[in-house]
Amino acid sequence: MLLPFIAATFTDALADLPLTVDDLLSDEGKLRIEFSTTYSNSERKGVEALESITVQTGPTSFVRIPTALGENSSNVDAMVASAGLRYGIDKSNEVYGRASLLGFQQRSLSSTGTATEDTDGRFADAWIGINHQLNGNADQPGLLGFAEVQVAERQADGDTAYGESMVIGATAYQAYDPIVLSMTGAFQLNGKREVADSRIRPGNSLILSPSVAFAVNDKVTLSGGLNWRATQASRKDGQKGGIATTRTALDLGVAYALNEGDTLDVNVRPQVSGDNNVQVTMGWVRNFANEPKQQGKEGGKKGE
Repeated sequence: MLLPFIAATFTDALADLPLTVDDLLSDEGKLRIEFSTTYSNSERKGVEALESITVQTGPTSFVRIPTALGENSSNVDAMVASAGLRYGIDKSNEVYGRASLLGFQQRSLSSTGTATEDTDGRFADAWIGINHQLNGNADQPGLLGFAEVQVAERQADGDTAYGESMVIGATAYQAYDPIVLSMTGAFQLNGKREVADSRIRPGNSLILSPSVAFAVNDKVTLSGGLNWRATQASRKDGQKGGIATTRTALDLGVAYALNEGDTLDVNVRPQVSGDNNVQVTMGWVRNFANEPKQQGKEGGKKGE
């Protein structure tokens, strides 16, 4: 899940687990590097022109794939590759950034029965944000706030919109070793952008994502939860282009600690309401605050 604007997104922290909930943020002056690849398959019928297909790359992060005008049904395979950095300013604050590339093949059938196929690969978007630990005492639930701004997003006509979306939210969590309970809430606000001589405003979204994680041992952490998203109708030149929607997906994951600095995680997100789609994300996190120990140095210390 990588670096989400939820780097408060606790699932990202779970990737650092087996089981270190006391350290959701990067250490002061330390970096975390994150890479992920998400595969998505979506099938839709009766699609309106402004209702974009979205690829979920984290609990509160999405990449939009625009649909074709007048499209009646579609089947889309998409791959999103994301890379990001997180840097600890101090023990309570962390800044981060990420960028994503998108590749997709969209097979569509128009209302007149005409079949089309569109294949494309391009820059998707880039975000910067900050995480702030509001409360993290061991004796009470922790609270992590986050805010991020979309630096750039590639539009359907090939132009790029700058600074037209932002996300604010928080993650509350409580550890009952070896279980961690968490609840993430976020609101995405979208501004207007020029697309093919029209002013498009994607609908704003409210996202709620409860989850539970279980540390099987010092190497493996299992997680499961729900991701619920309510989105307002998009607008084109001030007029509604579609309807408001709600969608619910399961969020199932496993994280494996290769060593003290490297963690691999896999998340599967099947849709249980809304569009017919499923998404699979594979990620890698490198935490430079936890360098793998060198056996030679350890042996020297023991000898001393």
